[in-house]
Amino acid sequence: MSLTEPVKEFDGELDRPENQQMIDFLKQYQPSAHTDLVQLLVESTKDLSGIKFYCPDTDNHAYYLVHTPNGVIFAAAIGMSALMYRLPKQSMSGALVKGGEIFKDIGEPWVSFNPFWPEDEKKVRLNISEMKQWCKLAYHNANT
Repeated sequence: MSLTEPVKEFDGELDRPENQQMIDFLKQYQPSAHTDLVQLLVESTKDLSGIKFYCPDTDNHAYYLVHTPNGVIFAAAIGMSALMYRLPKQSMSGALVKGGEIFKDIGEPWVSFNPFWPEDEKKVRLNISEMKQWCKLAYHNANT
């Protein structure tokens, strides 16, 4: 698949109502993902079992998604700096305090963290243990 072609892969396993916000965004923008960001996404999932990864075009560094065995997307790497988790409502305020932001193009419950923030003194750099925490929360939320 070329990044200039529309995304059509969501007709199967990932075609679920819970994923519709993300799918609509991906179909419209067809974003890429920086390899360093993808590496952090994979690292944040290390302690989880039964997860699946999805990337429509690894050769062209397309976005990466992580989903449950039944197809609920709960994490994503998009662009140069958006490490995203689909968080439960009760975790949203804690994520925002820790530097997360509602991903404006998708909306709640998707929270985006930029793990590469070194210049902004007002924001705290996200470490791998925190990324694992957010990923685990998103995973458990997707399985309920």
